[in-house]
Amino acid sequence: MEDIERLETEVLEMNDSSVSAVFNYLKTRKDLYEKFNNKEKSIEQMWNYICDKARKMSKNNVAVVQDNLVFIWAVNYFCKSNTDLGIKEKKAKKVMPPSADETIEEINREHFEKEKQKESEQKKDADNQISMFKEEQK
Repeated sequence: MEDIERLETEVLEMNDSSVSAVFNYLKTRKDLYEKFNNKEKSIEQMWNYICDKARKMSKNNVAVVQDNLVFIWAVNYFCKSNTDLGIKEKKAKKVMPPSADETIEEINREHFEKEKQKESEQKKDADNQISMFKEEQK
């Protein structure tokens, strides 16, 4: 039962009524409960699979697909392996933290821009007319 809960959580996170409708249908199929245990399967991936199938059927970027066919695709997704379906595993992108040199360079760049902005403001103030509201300094 924990696997169905994992999938339900994914459905809630996606917050899409169409995804919910498909998953509600899948929950009625007791024969699929064992298939839900497969950790390689996800609701997002199932939805992408269904959308890809519909996209292939589209004409002029429009696809009209009957509910029954969408349900068949969803069942098919859970019954076959990702390899059989031609779904490639997305590799997580590695994000490297900036090196010390990059960090120092960024700090120096920010400092330089702030200094340049201050100089620009000071020059602008010097060029302006004297305000009658400012006190004269002697």
